Amino acid sequence: LHTRCLEMLCNFTRFPSNNAYLASMPKVIEILTAGGKSKLAEDRLWSIRSIQNLCSDASSKVGLATGSLLSLLSACAMRKDYEEQLAAVGALMNLATEPGSIVPLTNTKTVVATLVHLAHSPNTPASVRKIACDSLATIGLWLQTLASAGTVPDSCPFSPLPTHTATGWLRWD
Repeated sequence: LHTRCLEMLCNFTRFPSNNAYLASMPKVIEILTAGGKSKLAEDRLWSIRSIQNLCSDASSKVGLATGSLLSLLSACAMRKDYEEQLAAVGALMNLATEPGSIVPLTNTKTVVATLVHLAHSPNTPASVRKIACDSLATIGLWLQTLASAGTVPDSCPFSPLPTHTATGWLRWD
């Protein structure tokens, strides 16, 4: 019965107009998070697919990019089940397209490591590898955009970024 309820909830998320409303309901996120941690593979799959769909809603991405949800997605992305991996990495990709989600994505210690692992592991299915690479490239692009938006004081000599110059304190030549 519980599995069928998660399946029905997932079907509600297939309609984009439902996602902003569902994503704003803490109890729904709590239920999906619990389902994503279930011992039952089918419960995890329906929950992660629902989260993936919720993360596709532009207005919900920042609110969904929490440490607990990102850690859950990372854990599910590392499982061996292809469908679960695909949904989890798809959700991470959806979140990576929102600049307001970049800080939580990079601050959650497992996210970048998981994406790098999936992108480089020969055991990762090709479609999952492609999404992992796309997610990393998108995160990198947002970080580059943030870095280029910063202002360098006028007293510093101009140098195009990145400089690739190592720094140190009182180093001897």
